[in-house]
Amino acid sequence: MTAFSPKITAVAIGLIGGFWLAGVALASDTAATKLAHDVCAGCHGVDGNSVVPNFPKLAGQQKVYLLRELKDYRSGKRVSDIMAPFVAGLGDDDLEQLAAYYAKQTPAPGVVNNPGLLAVGKSLYLNGNSANDVPSCESCHETDGSGSGKFPRVAGQHSEYALDQFRLYATGKRTNGARVMKAVAERMTEAETRAVAEYMASMP
Repeated sequence: MTAFSPKITAVAIGLIGGFWLAGVALASDTAATKLAHDVCAGCHGVDGNSVVPNFPKLAGQQKVYLLRELKDYRSGKRVSDIMAPFVAGLGDDDLEQLAAYYAKQTPAPGVVNNPGLLAVGKSLYLNGNSANDVPSCESCHETDGSGSGKFPRVAGQHSEYALDQFRLYATGKRTNGARVMKAVAERMTEAETRAVAEYMASMP
């Protein structure tokens, strides 16, 4: 009977463990891709780069933020007649897989509809407006718009979707997880929110 050295045995166990983990990861990715295709692709695209201006891009979005929003849609804490039926039958594992899947996708460049607003939008995004007590956007969403954890990525987002969210916050129709955003949106004019939305769309 051939005796294997402890070193060879350890290497073999490590390889088997590595193959097993790779198989689990592949199965998870496949399941997430199927979920994205079956449940989300119609509005957000399989890769999360929605081509419809009123449906948000999910590609590259913060996983923590995405998971929270999906759970809020399911619980009704965030209200949407469109989203509610899609997430109603999904379990926590499903939502976790979707959030992780879209967070790993590569965001496509945004579309700027009004380049003339970019300078104003950039100033508001980076500096806020002290006259109206509006803080800078970068303090939560980062200078490059990538977001961080519970704060969403805004770079390259559709300007029309961003505008819709500003309006929902300002009118109190979106209340989940962002009292700060409600206060900010209430203090901004429509012209200011449009300029910021255009600037965010322009960010790579």
